[in-house]
Amino acid sequence: MKNLCHLATLLVCLQTVLLKVPALAMKVTQPIKIIAERNNVTLKCVYNITGDGKAQVFRVTVYKSNEEKNSEVCAASFNNSMKPFEKRDVLHCIGQPRRNSISIQFIGMNMSHSDWYFCKVEKMFPLPYTQATGNGTWIFIKPDVEALSVPSEKKRCPQVTEAALIILALASLFLLYSIVVTYLHWPVGATVCIFGMKEAVDMKCELIHNSYEPAIATWTGQRWETGPRQGVEKQTRGTKQ
Repeated sequence: MKNLCHLATLLVCLQTVLLKVPALAMKVTQPIKIIAERNNVTLKCVYNITGDGKAQVFRVTVYKSNEEKNSEVCAASFNNSMKPFEKRDVLHCIGQPRRNSISIQFIGMNMSHSDWYFCKVEKMFPLPYTQATGNGTWIFIKPDVEALSVPSEKKRCPQVTEAALIILALASLFLLYSIVVTYLHWPVGATVCIFGMKEAVDMKCELIHNSYEPAIATWTGQRWETGPRQGVEKQTRGTKQ
């Protein structure tokens, strides 16, 4: 009977103590969405603890897609010193704790990282332990607008330089010279075709029939004329006399 009285007294004392202790609760809030145009995105998680003003050590964890162990992208512990931290886990993140909030900057994000991100804050010390998770933030990374807006440069035709023009002019002169030389020295059997420069339209061709008098072409200054060689001509005159 005496033991029952002691147990009842203990229960009453415990109930009195529990009624005097305020309820401990935590709430985490975060933005609904973040639309970023750059690779660096900052997520701010705000936490409030009611019933305990002695919290000293915290832990923050950011999950991608859902709150599961294998979906953590950034996790770190911090205290009231408010010193920043840097982690290189799944994503490169830099955290800056502040009173009742923490800002986490993700470095090097791209379009493939667009997803829901959940922020979880835990009170580690002193006890009792408590934790809360936000409703999630939709982070959307826009494509690189500048890269898409710059049209691809069209291939430009190579510019003709002065050296190229000189080479082209010399090549044209050599080609013209070879055509003229070929034209003047082209043999056609016993037929010698003589083309006057001023008589290009009325091309005349003289046929030399006398096999004993080889043909010879002479330029008079205005046109070409044909006739026997001088030695043969003198010999023929001497025979006639």
